[in-house]
Amino acid sequence: MDIYRKLIDDPLFFKWIFHPSPEVNDYWKNYLDLHRDEAEMILEFKEQIIQYFKYEGKILSDFEKKALAKKIILNLETTGRKKVQIHFIRTFMKYAATALIFFAIGGSLVFLYMEGRQSRVVMDTAVLPATVHDPVLILGDREQIALNKGESKLEYSEDGELTLNREQKIQVEIETETPEMNTLVIPYGNRSVITLADGSKVWLNAGSRLIYPSKFVDKTREVFLTGEAFFDITKNEKQLFVVKTVDVKVQVLGTRFNVSAYPEDYSVQTVVADGTVEIKKVNAGLFDKAVRIAPGHLGYFNKKTQQTEVSTVDIDQYTLWTEGLFKFSNTDFSRIIKKLERYYNIRFQLDDPFKGTIQISGKLDVTKGRDEVFEYLSRLTGLEFIKINDSHYMIK
Repeated sequence: MDIYRKLIDDPLFFKWIFHPSPEVNDYWKNYLDLHRDEAEMILEFKEQIIQYFKYEGKILSDFEKKALAKKIILNLETTGRKKVQIHFIRTFMKYAATALIFFAIGGSLVFLYMEGRQSRVVMDTAVLPATVHDPVLILGDREQIALNKGESKLEYSEDGELTLNREQKIQVEIETETPEMNTLVIPYGNRSVITLADGSKVWLNAGSRLIYPSKFVDKTREVFLTGEAFFDITKNEKQLFVVKTVDVKVQVLGTRFNVSAYPEDYSVQTVVADGTVEIKKVNAGLFDKAVRIAPGHLGYFNKKTQQTEVSTVDIDQYTLWTEGLFKFSNTDFSRIIKKLERYYNIRFQLDDPFKGTIQISGKLDVTKGRDEVFEYLSRLTGLEFIKINDSHYMIK
C-alpha cells in the first residue's frame, strides 16, 4: 500500500487533518477528483486518525503523528479495513493511561500497541519536563497505586498475586490471554525492588521507569526501561529475556547486569556481573551484528555515533548503588554530584565549572543523611556545600 507511505511523508496530509484551511481543503478536493482510484483509501486513512482524537484529544508532535499513522497502516494491512477502526481504538485506549503518565513524567513513550499477546512500545528520544514527584505503580488501565516514598518493594508470586512492601496484597488479572502491561514509576529521590512473575529481580534506581507484563506469555520476556536498573534474571532457555530502551535492546538468558539509560545522558551503559548479554541498537539494520558483553565488562553505546564500545571495568562502581553505596575511582566530581542529584532529588550549582573536573576515589554510603555525605565530600575535595533551600545547594 504505497499510497499510505506517500501520505505520511506529505506534510500537507497532516495539515489537512490537524490544521485545515480553505486552501488545503481545495488542494485535497482537487487531488481526490484527479485520483479517484485512491480517494476511498485516502479518506478512510484520514478518518482513522480523526477517530483517534475523538477518544484522546491531546496535541501530537510531528514524530507522534507519523508513528500513529504507521500503526494504522499496519492494522490496515493486517486486519482488514472494515475491522481496523474498532481494533485500533480499543487497543490504544487500553494503554492510554500508561502513555499519558510517560508524557507527564518526561519519559520517551509515544504510544503503546499490541502485537501478538504481549504489548510492545514505540519510543522516541524526546525528553519532557518531569512533573511526577511520588512513586506510583500503574496496573494496566485499571488503577494507580501510590508507593512508599524512599524505598519500595514489589513481589509477584507464580500465581500472579502482587505484594507491596511484604504487607499489602494486590489482586492482578491473571486469567486473561493478553497480560496487563504495568508501569512502575520511580522519580528522583526514590528507589524500588521488584520481583517479576518469572522470579527475576529488578532494582530500579532514582528517576527510572519500568514497563513489564503481569506474566510472560510470548517467546521472549520483554520489559521496557527508562533510567537505570540492575537485573538478576531467572534462567529460562525457552524464553529469552530482553530489556528494551529507546536506543538499544539487551538480550539474555539468565544473568546479572546493570543498564543505565537516562534520556538526558549521552550514552546507554550496560555492565555485566555474571553471564553474558548481547546489545543491539533498536534501529539496527539486517546486517548489524549484536555486541556481546562478558562479565566484568562495560558496553558503552554512544547515542550520537550509534556505536558500542566494550571495555573492562570495576563492576562495583556500576552496581553497588543497589546497596546504597557509590564507589568511585578517579571519577570527575561533576559525575558524582549528578548521581547525588538523582538519588536525593536535589540540585547542585558549582560556582566554578572547573571544580567539576576534580577527581575522586572512594566510597559513599548514601543511605546516611545528606549532611554527613556532603561533609565527607567536603573533606575530600576541599569544597564547601552551602544549602540554599531543601532542594538546592551551592558548591564553592
